[in-house]
Amino acid sequence: MVPRAILVSTVCVTALVLALVSVKRAPADTETKAKPSVKLVVFVAFDQMRGDYLDKWSSTFGKDGFERMKSQGVWYPDCHYPYAATATGPGHAAILSGATPSKTGIVNNDWYDRDAVADAYCAGNVKYEQVPAVPPKKIDPTKKPEKPKQFGSPERMLAETVADVLKREHGEKAKVFGVSLKDRSGILPSGKKPDGVFWFTDKFVTSTYYTDALPTWVSDFNKTGKAEAYFGKTWERINPNIDYDKLAGPDKQDGESTGVGQGMEFPHPMVGGSGKDKVPYADIKAGENKYYEALANSPYGNDVLLDFAKACIREEGLGKDDVPDLLTLSFSSNDLIGHTWGPDSHEVLDATIRSDAIMADLLKFLDATVGEGQYAVVLSADHGICPLPEVSVKKGLDAKRLNAFKLLVGAEKHLREVYKDTNPIEDKLPANEAEAKTRMRWIEAIPAPNVYLNRKFIKAQGLNVEDVADELAKWTREQEGIQAVYTAKQLSGPVDAKDKFYEPVALSFLPERSGDLYVVLKPYHLIKGVDDRRTTDTGTNHGSPHDYDRHVPLLVFGPGLDPGTKKDAVTPLAGAAIAAKFLGVSAPKQAMYPVPVGLWK
Repeated sequence: MVPRAILVSTVCVTALVLALVSVKRAPADTETKAKPSVKLVVFVAFDQMRGDYLDKWSSTFGKDGFERMKSQGVWYPDCHYPYAATATGPGHAAILSGATPSKTGIVNNDWYDRDAVADAYCAGNVKYEQVPAVPPKKIDPTKKPEKPKQFGSPERMLAETVADVLKREHGEKAKVFGVSLKDRSGILPSGKKPDGVFWFTDKFVTSTYYTDALPTWVSDFNKTGKAEAYFGKTWERINPNIDYDKLAGPDKQDGESTGVGQGMEFPHPMVGGSGKDKVPYADIKAGENKYYEALANSPYGNDVLLDFAKACIREEGLGKDDVPDLLTLSFSSNDLIGHTWGPDSHEVLDATIRSDAIMADLLKFLDATVGEGQYAVVLSADHGICPLPEVSVKKGLDAKRLNAFKLLVGAEKHLREVYKDTNPIEDKLPANEAEAKTRMRWIEAIPAPNVYLNRKFIKAQGLNVEDVADELAKWTREQEGIQAVYTAKQLSGPVDAKDKFYEPVALSFLPERSGDLYVVLKPYHLIKGVDDRRTTDTGTNHGSPHDYDRHVPLLVFGPGLDPGTKKDAVTPLAGAAIAAKFLGVSAPKQAMYPVPVGLWK
């Protein structure tokens, strides 16, 4: 099953902040609503594709993928997210809504829900079940019961997307589908009333929010064996004639992880660590390996998704009538690969080259199925990625892995000392987040970089929460690897124009969902210890306001454009206005960023 992304935090903005935003954006093209110029818009996201990849690795691309989009469409190399919450959920919520986390409410992949006293997942709700149903697990009476799972739902999304507008203005005749390996990547851009959203576990699934049974074509696709076809194979470099060392760095580097039984170096086995590579996948007992995770953690996950997207377009007849349709298509494997081996790796280079081939295949398919000039593609990414600290150190940069539990224990100890809390705290570092929570009194939750104080406990001591937040912020700013710390009170106040991190953090802040403190690490620093998804001593992460996390590509392909490379500084959130104009509908109500001037002829 594709693992849920880790807690990487966020924070948002008041009306005053929004009125004064100075983020990179192009001048407005005032004409947004027009007659539909295409029959189908495809929004494509390559999860974690950093903005510099399409330039520095362009020599490895063919002429029919990214390069076709650059020459026949419009490419914006200077494209950055305006906010700090550079995670998958916020990014997928932002691009087709045109709004920052301050308006979408998707302040991170996960956050802490004070009312529910539980973690909240950006694209799930305990009210719903997976379709088809997950087989019930045997209950072990000796173990603590598992928390109810939060299955796919867009209900936490507070802003409308282009999908919602399309449905409102064209009704049921307009079709909307979302597909991805990750649930949130399909759910969040596709609005509240799509015709279908599907994601991958060991097969393509959906939830009871959308339907009680899979469409026949989805069930039939799951029976084709395409997802199992890569079992027992190896992931080799796609082009042995390319100098991978020159373009990316050594194949094996300090700080790289080993994936899902895949190792640090090429070739990477595709058996999920089972050790059984000579038998059909069907003959391996359930639970004996993690093949489907290995599949997602390789370019082959993208290949399976492309086949599924083609089936969706064919079987649902997208782009076949005069009422425009929308498909949101998010390729997740790039993200999992980047987290494992880092951006300066043979693996990420290889995945990017293969992504170019995917786009060439998709454009060719759309030419044949929908027709040249009858469709448009808006392509971007949900975030970038930080280099491996070990690689950065070798380049002479200040970089380090920080221990979140060490910081947490120090923070808790400091508050107890300052406020004369005689309850002792053990200096031994917690083994995991669950253990850490049992030892905290002043701090309630730690989905980094948000810190949620225990407000009830603090008030019971006769103290003011804002005063305690100020005290903890002051202490935290003095710790190793910390760039800046903001309190909720600061983020709800006037803009600090001298502080370059204030605005990105403020644009991610929503008082009802964000923490009492937001911590920004220094560039090239990562925090480990609150990560339930991968080994935190290796691999890398994103979620900061630094350029390597905010810089992503923006490519626009379709009829009527003024083609070429544009030097305007833009944001991917302009994608909402662009898609709306292609579809001939109004921009979403909360959209903050217009169509860049000069995009159309």
